[in-house]
Amino acid sequence: MNRGCTLVFLLAFAGALVLRSHDLGNRPLHNDEGVNATKLAALWDKGEYKYDPHEYHGPTLHYFSLPFLKLSSVKNSNDLSDAQLRIVTLAFGVGLILLLLLIKDGLGNSATVWAALFLAASPAMVFYSRYFIHEMLLVFFSLLALVAGWRYLRSRQLVYAILAGAGVGLMSATKETFVLTLAAMIVALFAERIWNRRQQSIAPQSTKAKPAIRPLHVASALTAGGVVWILFFTSFFSNSQGPSDSIATYLPWLNRAGGASPHIHPWHFYFERLLWFHPAKSPVWTELSIFLLAIIGAIAGFVGNRQRVTHPSLTRFLSFYTVTLAALYTLISYKTPWCALNFWLGVILLAGIGATALVKSFRNKHTRAMLIGLIGVGVLHLALQSWLVSHKFAAELRNPYAYAQTSPHERELVERIKAIALVAPEGFNTPVKIISPESYWPLPWALRDFKRIGWFEEMPPDAFAPIVLVSAKLNSMLDEKSNKAWIMTGYYELRPNVFLELYVEFKLWEKFVATLPRTED
Repeated sequence: MNRGCTLVFLLAFAGALVLRSHDLGNRPLHNDEGVNATKLAALWDKGEYKYDPHEYHGPTLHYFSLPFLKLSSVKNSNDLSDAQLRIVTLAFGVGLILLLLLIKDGLGNSATVWAALFLAASPAMVFYSRYFIHEMLLVFFSLLALVAGWRYLRSRQLVYAILAGAGVGLMSATKETFVLTLAAMIVALFAERIWNRRQQSIAPQSTKAKPAIRPLHVASALTAGGVVWILFFTSFFSNSQGPSDSIATYLPWLNRAGGASPHIHPWHFYFERLLWFHPAKSPVWTELSIFLLAIIGAIAGFVGNRQRVTHPSLTRFLSFYTVTLAALYTLISYKTPWCALNFWLGVILLAGIGATALVKSFRNKHTRAMLIGLIGVGVLHLALQSWLVSHKFAAELRNPYAYAQTSPHERELVERIKAIALVAPEGFNTPVKIISPESYWPLPWALRDFKRIGWFEEMPPDAFAPIVLVSAKLNSMLDEKSNKAWIMTGYYELRPNVFLELYVEFKLWEKFVATLPRTED
C-alpha cells in the first residue's frame, strides 16, 4: 500500500472512531441493550453467566465486555454508564476496518481503501457500533473467518486455518443466526468453484497448482472452532449443559423465523431502510451509493479483467456470498434492522471493488479525478447521515435504524422516580411497583439501584406502593381508587405506543414538591 493509500486508510480509521465514539451515551438504552446490560452485570459482579437457549443470544458480547470494564474505573455494575456499555461494540465496529488489511491482496490496495471509507461512514455500521447488542460482534467474527480463510487458501499456513476455525467458533458463540452466514459461505465456495470449472471448460487457462489442503489443517480448524464453542457455551467449564443448549436453541428461534413473533416484516424491509427511507419531515436516508458501486464491483468480477479487479475469483465469491446471505435474511419473515449488517458487509466490500473498477475503466486522468471526487462526496454524504442518525435523530422514528427505540422520556421518568425516592424515609429501599403487560425494559436496568421493586404483567390484588408505575393501557385510575391518597404525577412514553402513568403516595409527593426550587411570578 503506497503512502497515499496508507494516509487515506488511516483517515478512514480515525473517522470511524470519531463517528462511533462521540457522545456515545446520548441515546437511551434500547430494551435489548438493557437486557444485555443486566446479564453483563451478573457476570461482572458475581461471575455468573449461563446461556439461555430461549432468549438473549450467545455469550461473547458479555465476556468480551469484561476486558473493557477492567480497563475502566468501573468497580461494579451500579457505576456503569450507557457509554461504557457500548465501548465493546464500538471497538469491534472500528476493528472491522483493521481486518481489511488481511485481505488487501485480494481486494487490491485501492479497493481496500474505498471499502475502509465505506465501512467508516456507513450509517448502518456507525449506528449499530453504538449499540450494546450482539450484531456487530457477529459481523466482525464473520469477516475474521472470511479473511483468515482467504489467507489460508493463499498460503496454506496452519495458523490461518486455526484462525478461520476460531472465527467460526466465535460466530457460533455470538448469535444463533451465524448458521445463515456459514451457509452463505459454503454456497459461495461451491458456486465459485462451479463457475471456475465452467470457465476452464470454455477457455482453458494454465494456472499454477496449489498445494493440497492437508487433513491436519482441516482437523486443526475444526478443533479450534470446537474449543471456542465449548469454552464459551460452558461459561469456561462452569455450565456443562451449555453446549447442548446451544443446539436446542434452534427450536424456539425457528418458531420466530417462521412467523411466531411481533417482528414480522415484508421482504423489502431491509432494502427500504438501507436504500431509500424518507418519512415525513425527515431527510432522505440512503446508502444507495454503496449499493450501486457494489453492483459495479460484482459485475466487474464476472466480466472484468485483472487491470480493473485485483482478484476476480474473490470478487465472485463475495458476490455469491452477499446475494445468498441477503436472500436468506430477506426470505425469513422475522426481521430486525440490525440483521442487515451481515449482508451489508459484503455489499461494502463489493462497493470498494466497484469504486476501483469504475475509476480504472477510464483512462483520462481528469475523468478519473472527477470520479474519485464524486465518490468522495458520496462518502462525506454517508458520514453526514451517520452523524445525524447518531445524534439529532438518534431516538426518533424518523431514523431508519432506530427500531422500537426507547424514548428520551424514559430518562426523565427514571430521574423523577430517583428524585422522589431520595426524599422518602427509606430512600432506595422504598417499595416500588411496575405494572405493565408489555415489555418494561430497559427499566429493570435503569432502576437497578432500588432494592424493593416488584414487576407485574397484570394488576395485582394490591397495586399500591409509595411509587407505582402503571401501563396506560390498564386504565388503573389509582388516584380515584385511593380517594386521592395516591395521585398521578406524570404520563411518560417508554417507546413508541407504550405509555406509563406514574402514581405517587400523596404525602410523599408533597415532600418531593417541597424540595423543588420555587419560581417567582
